[in-house]
Amino acid sequence: MKNSFNILAIASITALALGSCGIDSAESEASEPVGNNVISAEFPGGTNAILDFIGGHVSYPEDAMDLGITGSVYVEFTITESGSVANATVLKSLHPSLDAAAIEAAMALPDFAPATRGGKAIATTMTLPVSFRLQ
Repeated sequence: MKNSFNILAIASITALALGSCGIDSAESEASEPVGNNVISAEFPGGTNAILDFIGGHVSYPEDAMDLGITGSVYVEFTITESGSVANATVLKSLHPSLDAAAIEAAMALPDFAPATRGGKAIATTMTLPVSFRLQ
């Protein structure tokens, strides 16, 4: 349900989060051959597109609005080898309803171009802050 509020994914923090994907624990650093470059996962359309997507797909829960709760929920998720989003969890909680809304938006993200190492797709993790502000 859309209401008169503002939901933001903070651009500067998001750009940092999108640029700092971690390699899935299944990928061992010790087994990485020398010279294989890791290329981070990419959201279709870049950082602005992910901001637009999150802003358009997060609903501010009425109970949190009624309580006047604002702030940021930090969601971590896996981008699989196929580029899909999986295993979204809250790293920094704000309120159970806002946490659930942020996870729901993260899980609704369309497929990314997956990260690669040496030309082979790999799973990565990404952290996305979702900020909730009342107007």
